[in-house]
Amino acid sequence: MKFKALSSLAIALSAIIFIACNDDIDSIGSSIQPDGDGIFVGTDTLTVTAETISFRDSVYARTIYSMLGEYIDPVFGKVKSEYMCEFFMMDTIKAFQENVVSIDSVIMETGFSTFTGDSISPMGVAVYEVTSPLKPFFFTSVDPKNYCDMSILLGQSIFSIQNLPDTAFSSSYRTKRILTKVGIEKGQTIYNEWKNNRETFKNPDNFKEFFKGVYVTSTFGSGSMINVDYNEFNVYYTYNVRNTANTADSAVRGLFSLPVTPEVIQMNSIKNTLPEDLFTSNATKTYMKTPAGVYTKLVLPLNDIVNKAGKGRTLNSANLKIKGFTEEEEKLNITRPTYVLLLNKDSLENFFYKSKKPDNITSFVIKRTTSASSTTPINTYDLGNIATIINHYADYYKDRETLPDLEYLMIPVTVKTTTNSSTGAESYSYIYNIMSQTSAILRTDPDNMKFSIIYSKYNNNKE
Repeated sequence: MKFKALSSLAIALSAIIFIACNDDIDSIGSSIQPDGDGIFVGTDTLTVTAETISFRDSVYARTIYSMLGEYIDPVFGKVKSEYMCEFFMMDTIKAFQENVVSIDSVIMETGFSTFTGDSISPMGVAVYEVTSPLKPFFFTSVDPKNYCDMSILLGQSIFSIQNLPDTAFSSSYRTKRILTKVGIEKGQTIYNEWKNNRETFKNPDNFKEFFKGVYVTSTFGSGSMINVDYNEFNVYYTYNVRNTANTADSAVRGLFSLPVTPEVIQMNSIKNTLPEDLFTSNATKTYMKTPAGVYTKLVLPLNDIVNKAGKGRTLNSANLKIKGFTEEEEKLNITRPTYVLLLNKDSLENFFYKSKKPDNITSFVIKRTTSASSTTPINTYDLGNIATIINHYADYYKDRETLPDLEYLMIPVTVKTTTNSSTGAESYSYIYNIMSQTSAILRTDPDNMKFSIIYSKYNNNKE
């Protein structure tokens, strides 16, 4: 009897694997039950519904990256991005050499390697001093005017992207540099503090009390959005050194550089003007857009799924693929998000704030396909087997007479992985909301939102 049960289970599992690998399940039938045993395997098809929703610029955006500029898109409207940042005073580095002769120049350097939009049109940038300590409010709805005296303009610049100087860090990585001149008096103030109060430079916290940071914004131009890679506040100066013969002084150029690093606060302020028809009911497509907080919401009919499978049965497979509207997306000059986070809507509030990771039970990171396979077309978010989600919530709500629908969000994210040197296993070191321009148009009509389920039950009473 034990051998018979194991054989039956093997047959059933083989059937499940066969069905799971076959997209055309209609030809299989509604159930598979090997003769004379207690294994029942059934299949069915259901439909997920979808809609476009927006969090209206209230996106958690703790990241070391920022965006700068204004861009108008024919589908997603206008977006303007600016940011505030502190600087990291490295206490292991001497700020200024002795015998300083003069402060020569002060430059706010903003480096980037990618952008969206026009490289020819002029763009203006202004840098203001932060006058109130930055508080760690990492939502894109933050208002810089709560932290700045807009009368304290440190510097401004006008440029076109194509004419900016660039630096090659490697054969595959080059950056453009926005060099915004700041008044020399700011550099002189920093140097005077160094001469008179070395305690200010003893640690990063002391320095932030003295120089609280800057607010960087675009002043005109609506054709470009820059993805900022780094920021530095650089004070160039001249100092004297004695020659080796101790007979004369030589003038040497020095640099005191203040970078923006993960140790300090950087906050992105982003305003989107989104067309209202983006959120009207659409039977054929939904949208995702960053950093606008525009997501696709999927509604999984939990009660229908459980009723189809039947109580007491195990859901073995529920495969769902969301295809991109490739021909419409290609009309836009915006990158498509490589990764999306599949997350219960109720879990969104704390997921990014508490730096959580997907548990691969109720939350997953999904990668967009960039090449076609025999079962999955190109430009598809293959959600894979979401049976773990269904089984988890079916058990969680098991005492309810009617199970609620599950509302899941597809959220574009930036991910970084680390590899265990011993096991070779990959894990996520961080997951952020994307702080660059990306968008996707998804096929969410009923035909494309059908998904198959496979369920089974073992009857202990059969022998």
